[in-house]
Amino acid sequence: MVNTTYKVQKKLLYEVSIIRPIVIFLLVLLHSFTKIANGGGYSNDYQLVAPYQWFCWLISGFRIETIALIAGYVFSYQSHDLGRKNKFWPFVWKKFKRLIIPMIVFGLIYFFCFLFKTEEFCVKSFVITLLSGCGHLWFLPMLFWCFLAIWLIDRINLSSWLTLVLLAGVSIAPLPSLPLGFARLPHFVFYVYAGYFLWTKREFLFNHCLKMSYIVVFWLLYVLLVVFVHLLLPETASSMTTLQKGMVIGFSGLTKLLMSCCGIMALYLTVCKTTTKEGYRPKQWVINASDDCYGVYVYHQFILVCLYFFTTLVIACHPLLVPWIGFIVAFGVSLFLTKLTLKTKIGRFLIG
Repeated sequence: MVNTTYKVQKKLLYEVSIIRPIVIFLLVLLHSFTKIANGGGYSNDYQLVAPYQWFCWLISGFRIETIALIAGYVFSYQSHDLGRKNKFWPFVWKKFKRLIIPMIVFGLIYFFCFLFKTEEFCVKSFVITLLSGCGHLWFLPMLFWCFLAIWLIDRINLSSWLTLVLLAGVSIAPLPSLPLGFARLPHFVFYVYAGYFLWTKREFLFNHCLKMSYIVVFWLLYVLLVVFVHLLLPETASSMTTLQKGMVIGFSGLTKLLMSCCGIMALYLTVCKTTTKEGYRPKQWVINASDDCYGVYVYHQFILVCLYFFTTLVIACHPLLVPWIGFIVAFGVSLFLTKLTLKTKIGRFLIG
């Protein structure tokens, strides 16, 4: 009998090399559509047509959550397979250099280009805004705290199904708005841990779920949940009691959580269906694309804000063409700037 058990023993995680560029591509694509009407502190009267709105909903349901999951997935691989058990303060400094310093450097540029208003400037507000991540950079401080949380879970060996369930519950609990990346921390720490947990269970998953029928089911569930969330999900009303509002908020959060998880699993299994084949290796340009993702993420919104609010593109072109032009320009220019930046020593330090 042929042994069909999948084993993944390679230094380069090919699934990550493919998934990361896909989600960054979707990130730029989504922002090219959604930042037209509002972005960088500016706004205009542009309205997405209904098909474009549905297109955005379909690609946004798992996109940023997948980036968080991949962070935990790679951390788990490094911890369990490579034996990298970092001490706390060296780990903090490593992630501070990787996430917080770029956030501050690019955040200063973003703030003074797009958010600064002389008559409204306040030092305290400026510092909080900067350290919370200006514009799209909010993801970096949040991810920094997620890494500290996953370091703690890894160090004291808290990994279990129970931890996964508890963090899922925390992720859908309503919390007050907090600065410094804490506002979204409960939501995203679940996905970072889910990636950590997924790595430890990947062989079981591959041996039981890596079939086209499962992949199709996950994609169908994702699409159905997107439709349900945006058409049928109940909303809170002023006439509801506190208990009823809490139940609606909890149900809404759980539904969106399931939607994101289905999207992530559909993408993950789709990619792994290819990467687990014997002798598979992605094209070199795919691996290189993974290395460019950080830079494309950092640069793309600068370009979109400039394009949509400091040029005549929105009023000069047909509304149906504007987001596609924005995407082509933003993706192309951000990729070019990334390549250029990575040729310098300081550029490799910031986004390498």
